[in-house]
Amino acid sequence: MRNVTALFVVGIALVALGGVQARQTPSHEAATLTGVDYAEIQRLYARYAQAYDLCAEQGLAWAKVFTPDGVFVAAGRVIEGRQKLAEFAKCPDGLTIRPTQHWMSNPLITPSAEGATGSAYVMQVNTIDPKLSTSGGRYEDVFVKGADGWAIKKRTYIAAPRPAAATPPQ
Repeated sequence: MRNVTALFVVGIALVALGGVQARQTPSHEAATLTGVDYAEIQRLYARYAQAYDLCAEQGLAWAKVFTPDGVFVAAGRVIEGRQKLAEFAKCPDGLTIRPTQHWMSNPLITPSAEGATGSAYVMQVNTIDPKLSTSGGRYEDVFVKGADGWAIKKRTYIAAPRPAAATPPQ
């Protein structure tokens, strides 16, 4: 009976130690996002668009949706770090608001080991004359949560493919 009791005690100790070990081993699995996390990330999409379109704080408000070392990639251009992001987002001389608006839709947010990934469709429309310019595509994002909440670690803009010019009938 003593052996059974000793085995039982050793078994319990091993299970407990195994649980401690499992908690100490870093996980490469996706984190779990709460409803608040999803809402805060969706709010980032809105803050990003409005800060850029409104030239808020001369580009700094837009740069603040990124991490301090955040990266924006578009059309082969890589802009890295808050200072360069803010410079990129400044309004052209004489403007206090851009004549364009970003419209984002269908955000898809997924937990990841780093925090979350996301993608959303984006359309940029000239608000003075919509026939002048519209562009569209999607954003592919990496989000991380820090002391100040969620931020964009990396955003890549992927332009929608343009259809080939139609060949006139012969």
